[in-house]
Amino acid sequence: MWWLSKAAVENAVVARQMRSFFKGLPADVRKEPQQVAQAYGAHLFHRRRRTLVDEKRFAASRFHVGIGVGAEDFARLTKRAVLVSDTLLLSHNGAGRRHALTRLAQRGWHLPQTAEEERTTLPTGSSTTEHLHMHCPDLDRLGHWLLQTEPLLRAGCAWYLPTYSVSSRTQHYGPSADPNDYPTLQGRSDPTMHSDVPGLLDFAASGGRVIAQSHTPAVTGQLVIPVIEDLELPFLEGVSLETFSAVTVEEFDSYRAFRDWLRMEMANIDTALNAEEIEKEMLKSSLRIKDEVRGMQAQMNKIRRKRAVAVTGAVVGTVSASLVAVYGPALQSALTAVIGGAAGGLWSAFQAGADNSPRTLRDNAWYYVWTLAQSDRRNP
Repeated sequence: MWWLSKAAVENAVVARQMRSFFKGLPADVRKEPQQVAQAYGAHLFHRRRRTLVDEKRFAASRFHVGIGVGAEDFARLTKRAVLVSDTLLLSHNGAGRRHALTRLAQRGWHLPQTAEEERTTLPTGSSTTEHLHMHCPDLDRLGHWLLQTEPLLRAGCAWYLPTYSVSSRTQHYGPSADPNDYPTLQGRSDPTMHSDVPGLLDFAASGGRVIAQSHTPAVTGQLVIPVIEDLELPFLEGVSLETFSAVTVEEFDSYRAFRDWLRMEMANIDTALNAEEIEKEMLKSSLRIKDEVRGMQAQMNKIRRKRAVAVTGAVVGTVSASLVAVYGPALQSALTAVIGGAAGGLWSAFQAGADNSPRTLRDNAWYYVWTLAQSDRRNP
């Protein structure tokens, strides 16, 4: 299964933190997306140092940073941006109201009292409590995104950067006029302070690679051209984010091969001099994708026909067949010496099956796209 795959790791720092988060996520919390989002925010904040967990390693990594991405655009942009990015970093960058995550600390003091005062006088002092908050337009939507992209996050292909703030409230207490009353309480809330966790633009400045939507104003620095949004990718349209995430991790080698191909296409489009040339190059890329997917489908159909024919040539039972498949030529030679030519037909049949197996195509860049297209057809 995808969550056990050790090979499917794009960014080890992100993968380690994401796997730790999902491993510790209780089953009952998974049922409540808002709680998932809050648990995620609390997980990435280092309570003692008041910074991002593993912040130095995060800061040393290079990400493709999503700029100007609205909460409703996460799913669409994720599917398209992951096709050209190493590790996608998304954030709401402080937008939205604040949501309480956890209490960070509580400290207080009181005036020392004599034994007589402790018996006759109410104490005087204060208590200060600090709370951690995360700013987000829609916790429910964020929680759904986290759950749907779990395979991608576990593989270090994507992650979400929360924006934090810390609030503190101080309560003073002391004796009232009536000694039988409880201590008088007077509270004061200090101004909310944003944390020192690096923001989205900090990562964009250090990484230098930006994913922008077509309606986003130009951003200074090296941009990944947003034409990936306009490129016709029909194999994505009917595929849920959850299915896309799972297929990407399950077919990781094929995904990487396709990503390299698509990056080359983007580089070619980048050299176009005007809007008309860009449009022509995008059309060419779309047609090449369609043609390659049709070619992959033809290969799969051909393999199925060959395998059906090859299986009819088997002349020995299942147990012997399994042994031949495992031990190969050595066992084939032994069987030939013992039972003559019977093993020849058996070996030929299984060799044909191996030579014409879909497994031999899985490293092909177009196997990944073909698999997504098949998922689209299975989920109309």
